[in-house]
Amino acid sequence: MVENEIGNKLEAELRRILRKFKPSQLDEQLLTACPFYEPENRELTSAYRLIHDIAKSRLLAKLQLKLNEIGVASEVPLEFGCVDGVAGSRICLTNEGNCSVFIEVKTGRTKLVQPAVYTLLSGTKTFVADLKAGDVLSINVRMAERIVKELVTHLKDKERLRELGKRVPGAECRYCRADCEYRRDKEVERKNANPLKTLQLVLGNIDAVVDRIAVEVLRELENSRSPRSLT
Repeated sequence: MVENEIGNKLEAELRRILRKFKPSQLDEQLLTACPFYEPENRELTSAYRLIHDIAKSRLLAKLQLKLNEIGVASEVPLEFGCVDGVAGSRICLTNEGNCSVFIEVKTGRTKLVQPAVYTLLSGTKTFVADLKAGDVLSINVRMAERIVKELVTHLKDKERLRELGKRVPGAECRYCRADCEYRRDKEVERKNANPLKTLQLVLGNIDAVVDRIAVEVLRELENSRSPRSLT
């Protein structure tokens, strides 16, 4: 009962935060300490967005072939945000239904808070496919609760710092658009970057990542036939 009350309170806190921020913006909030930090509008360039979409398409197609009769779907809308893919015995194309697992594809900086939000609000495990590292991270409900608790506490601490007028300058100052004495001249980013190198890297890791996700999906479906576990 106590756990349910704590869980309900945490979910209410998260929903309050989501009235101000999108799930995709929350990792940056946890990564920055200064309460006056104002993120730039750093949308992905068309080249890097294209790389993400190509990688997501290739990964989900290969995963469907690997899983055979187990369904896979792409770009499934949730109550807050949209998850890159879902896999399970029953595919839901909306946030209504019972998807077995979520899949988030990352070809740049890996995020933890965004998938934790999806998992906490849905009760569905999320696999984060980090294609630059060739790794797969699993976020279950307990881990999602831990991450979101830290986010909630961090935002409260930042609000206290704001009330006290305390700034916490750091490396993120170069990405901040607040008019502040610590503001840095923006450096030229990605001056030597070649999007095609990123494409080669992420495509080279897809097969290994697909194999790992397939194993995890099958294990999750097997566990769902037994008493439900959060681990």
